[in-house]
Amino acid sequence: MCRLACVGLMTLMLGLGALAQDEEKKPIKIPRRFGFDVDEVTYPQKSAKEALHSVVKAIDGKRVDYMLAHLIDPAYVDYWVDRYKASFASGRDDAKALLAFDRLVRETTDYFQADPKMLRELRAFNREAQWMEAEDAAAGTVASIPARKVFVRKVGERWFLENRQEGK
Repeated sequence: MCRLACVGLMTLMLGLGALAQDEEKKPIKIPRRFGFDVDEVTYPQKSAKEALHSVVKAIDGKRVDYMLAHLIDPAYVDYWVDRYKASFASGRDDAKALLAFDRLVRETTDYFQADPKMLRELRAFNREAQWMEAEDAAAGTVASIPARKVFVRKVGERWFLENRQEGK
């Protein structure tokens, strides 16, 4: 009887171990940001190079909203959304966040329209960048634009474009 109980207990423990391994293998659900689900097929971010390509693709496709929601460093976007939320005196916090995000989208779109050189350089980095990668950060350089770099950082399993530059 004791032997049977030990065999049963061992079987149960092995089954629970396999179940725990199955749970660990499930992909992490990325939450919606500002009304946008992540689209890893259209805008992949598994490498620094992919992330930059996705940023350029989003801009060219007039998807600055998606770019800000999922491709740009979340800490940077959240910082500006929080600052802009303060300008709305009343309303629910989630509604103020969406209004603030919309303002950030408009300002970013205007920025790219006012500075076409920035967009040309971003496209050049997308085509030609040589990447120096660390575990969770990368810098891209282009020989024809020696005074600039683009910076990308890894958060979890995804890479995000940082809003910082070297040179100008």
